[in-house]
Amino acid sequence: MPKLVLANPHSRAMTARPDDLPPIPRRGCDIEAARMLWSLAADDIAVIPGPIDKGFLNYLADLLGLSGAVPAVLSMQDYRGIKWYPHDNAELVAEVRNLLDASGFHRRDWTVASYIRDRDVAHWERLLGLDTDAAPYAQDLASLVNSKAVFRALALAAGTPVPEGYAVDAGPELVDTVLELIGRTGSVIVKQDQNSGGLGNTLITTDADLTGFGAAQVLRLDGDLAADLPRALHDHDLVLGDSLDLPRGMAPAKFIVEVYQPDSRSLSSELCIPAAGAPVLRNYGEMRMEPRWSGFVLPPQDLPATVHAQFCADSQQIALSAQRLGYHGLINIDAIVGADHRLTYTEFNGRAGGVTNIDTIGRRLIGEDYLHHRVLLTRNGLRVPRITEFAEHLVRAGLHFDAARGCGIVVGTDDPVTGAIEYVAIGRDRAEAERLEQQLETLAADIAGND
Repeated sequence: MPKLVLANPHSRAMTARPDDLPPIPRRGCDIEAARMLWSLAADDIAVIPGPIDKGFLNYLADLLGLSGAVPAVLSMQDYRGIKWYPHDNAELVAEVRNLLDASGFHRRDWTVASYIRDRDVAHWERLLGLDTDAAPYAQDLASLVNSKAVFRALALAAGTPVPEGYAVDAGPELVDTVLELIGRTGSVIVKQDQNSGGLGNTLITTDADLTGFGAAQVLRLDGDLAADLPRALHDHDLVLGDSLDLPRGMAPAKFIVEVYQPDSRSLSSELCIPAAGAPVLRNYGEMRMEPRWSGFVLPPQDLPATVHAQFCADSQQIALSAQRLGYHGLINIDAIVGADHRLTYTEFNGRAGGVTNIDTIGRRLIGEDYLHHRVLLTRNGLRVPRITEFAEHLVRAGLHFDAARGCGIVVGTDDPVTGAIEYVAIGRDRAEAERLEQQLETLAADIAGND
């Protein structure tokens, strides 16, 4: 069945004012949206917010064996900007409708995929006459399954372990909660209720040397905490007054304050929740934190088998909680594992995630069981030449993905603005994946040195 892909990471369910996103978060949304292109088949249609990189589309189509048939991809930049509510972008809706009519498929044959199935996507489905069950999503279900506060409430009710902490509003409650909890480990992490990729997270610590893994910014305190904390929070855009002066592009401010565990590792699982039946685990891995999320290791390495089993079992139960709310689709579940191998769970996100495209690459290039006999290492932000030229470098160096062996380097995303890529190093074991990764980074350094 053909599908319509609405790649909407800057959804109204994720950001307060999508049109007002600062340049760096907006560029991040463009990259997140481009990850969804790996799911395309020749007959599909995609709408992305950023520019169309034809070189990357050709690279992707060639690697996926689409026989030169590049799917139809529309950029919102060619219409009226990043407004996903369909009545704000009538020209784009009309173009999608024309493509659907010219496809040769009946409307009932089409499915819809999105980064997050929010109210705007539900409006698209109804407006285009697509045969989907949009009703629960028209009730803002996406906001519930992307809320850290909702997650903590459901997890505690089900007996799922979560870090010690509370949901709070900006103001005195935030200050009092930080002062109450910071003595546990010397650090707390303050998270915006709805945000992603660590962008809404601030580590508050009394440790001068602590690295803020998982945080966009670090606030270090000394002296009289009770006196200094309100001013320091205000200076770091954690608003304290009765009136909300929101940082640009950020969701309305409710915060989660949690005790921070310094010596922990971050795990993430992804499941597909059907409308009926048991949720299905698609993948799980360890997030690389440098200090914010910078890639994945799939599956996690150097963990006891009991931790693997517990994480997968708990993820299934958390997904069932989301299903009981009425949600179906992809869900990502994050956890931390301490030095004592104890697991605590921090959030769920009912949407595509940072590993969705990696999982799609693994399944399409290697097979549905790729996690059983491959190790994948990914990293974001490696600077290289444009994709067409860089793919030739990979071939000459013997690093390009080899379909016969099921190993090599895949370029997961390509940012034509900054020249940064997300790469996937695929090896038959950890040692081979690490060797490929090192060779790739050496190649990128050599190319940069010769420029």
